[in-house]
Amino acid sequence: MRSKRVMAILLTGTVLTGLMMSGCGSTISDTAEFAKLGDTTITMGVANFFAKYQQAVYDSYYMAYFGEDMWNSDLYGNGRTLTEDMKENVAESLQDLYTLKAHMDEYEISLSDEEESAIAKAAEDFAADNSKEALRQVGAENIENVKEMLRLQTIQKKMHDRMIQDADTTVTDEEAAQRTFTYVTVAADHTHEEEGEDAGHSEEELTALKATADAIAAAEDFDTAVTDAGLTASTASYGSAADESSSFDVSVLEAADKLKEGEVSETIDVNGTYYVLRLDSEHDAEATENKRKELISQKEEDHYNDILDGWKEAEDAAFTINEEEWAKVVFEDRFKAPEVETESETESVETTDTENVQATEE
Repeated sequence: MRSKRVMAILLTGTVLTGLMMSGCGSTISDTAEFAKLGDTTITMGVANFFAKYQQAVYDSYYMAYFGEDMWNSDLYGNGRTLTEDMKENVAESLQDLYTLKAHMDEYEISLSDEEESAIAKAAEDFAADNSKEALRQVGAENIENVKEMLRLQTIQKKMHDRMIQDADTTVTDEEAAQRTFTYVTVAADHTHEEEGEDAGHSEEELTALKATADAIAAAEDFDTAVTDAGLTASTASYGSAADESSSFDVSVLEAADKLKEGEVSETIDVNGTYYVLRLDSEHDAEATENKRKELISQKEEDHYNDILDGWKEAEDAAFTINEEEWAKVVFEDRFKAPEVETESETESVETTDTENVQATEE
């Protein structure tokens, strides 16, 4: 789990409908305390449903790639299992959601009768689409758990949209300005297996690679030279050589900075990978506008997160988890996307139903 934002994206991007499974049910008490946020009690019913629904989403997307034991695996290389990462992420997300709920009045946010009706309808549809066994296993046997999560999501979106209105979104032309270049990389396409991965390359190999790059750099027609070399060019935009957000080595950006529109660089050596660039635009209007939007969005998110973090750090907002109850949430059953009946095999292959997941017993 890279950040707490991952959880919010997954939940708000998934429609709650059509969970189908078989299983042994849950021994978790719906009304038990999951955590205290100040004077507010968050129930295990809500926490368990949130966690199990996230498990279903992850299972349906990633289990085919990482295998059925992925929840016991250290997928992110941080010394923790995916189960530990997910549960920490769920807990942090619930802290965020209930913190936002506690501050609704400050932004004059409320849920309308129409919104409450829509939430109730979505929860009822979810319950109707699933068996009692399925609802029990996913922690949704009590429909109020589903309604509460939908309320929290709705509040979060309304609070977010209102809070970012107060952000300072000033972006100067200098900050947004983007230059665009086309580039080709010339690098070895193999490793020395007998020496282990990434063992490096001989001087003869490097000399040959550089010769290819030098020929492209000296050619009259950059595009033709790239094609004749059997290579593919790519395009990138950047602000300046000091752009820390760029994935390029600084030597590549420094070379681009020296070019005028239409000029081609000399060969740039980045640890045995050779780059050749052609500057396409000294001021790319479209890329600049996209960068401006990106920077504005980042300023809005920073403003939102700064306020939220400040609320969470307040003395009256202590967040305490009931670890004994929280330990009862485990990801033992496995969920999968159900088979979709279609009019033809082609449609069946091409259809992906991300709204529904199905669980099987191990």
